[in-house]
Amino acid sequence: MDEVKSMLDKLVAQRIPVELLFDGQGPSCTGRLTGTRRTQDAEGLTLEVVSGDAPRTASVVRGRAVVERVLYEFAAVVTRRLSDPLPVFVIRQPTEIHRIERRVHHRVEPAPHVKLRVSISMTGEWLPVDVHNLSEGGVSFSSPRLPAFAEGHSVARLELTFDEQSPIVTSGVVRNVYSIRYPREVGPVFGVQWVRVTPDESARLAAHVAACRGMTK
Repeated sequence: MDEVKSMLDKLVAQRIPVELLFDGQGPSCTGRLTGTRRTQDAEGLTLEVVSGDAPRTASVVRGRAVVERVLYEFAAVVTRRLSDPLPVFVIRQPTEIHRIERRVHHRVEPAPHVKLRVSISMTGEWLPVDVHNLSEGGVSFSSPRLPAFAEGHSVARLELTFDEQSPIVTSGVVRNVYSIRYPREVGPVFGVQWVRVTPDESARLAAHVAACRGMTK
């Protein structure tokens, strides 16, 4: 239980995003644990849903979070749903947290000068998009001009400009689709994994991500 408490304390104190799946039904949401609260006859951890569609009612939630580049998973019983005004769930303390895998890549909010445009086909027009996060392994973006991609969809061309060198031009595969509710509503957002980048491009991405992380510490 000491290990469970230590991990929960980190999730709360560092405001680490948690991927949430309620009652085994998708798509998943994103939330944050915010500490202990008593509401009438219910007491437990509060879980704010900050993006995605939260259910009206739920019995169980499964959470996945990356802490110090390691992916962990836990399950908890839902005792109450509140409005705060974000959807807030009161959950019982998890009794187990499982280590799933070690993550290789850090995700960061892009610097203001970062630009990305995508093309749906090899001969199609370039479409500018809004970048939401960036890593050595991929990028998340949105645009009202994009079609409704599904997980597994291929994006023919992506051109990323993020430093003083030539843009990275590659392709990608959609790995997840979600929406953002706070501080403003955005969606759908597409999380795309690069299909191929050269070792030099990978090193440039890693240096950019490290610089962005340094600015937020």
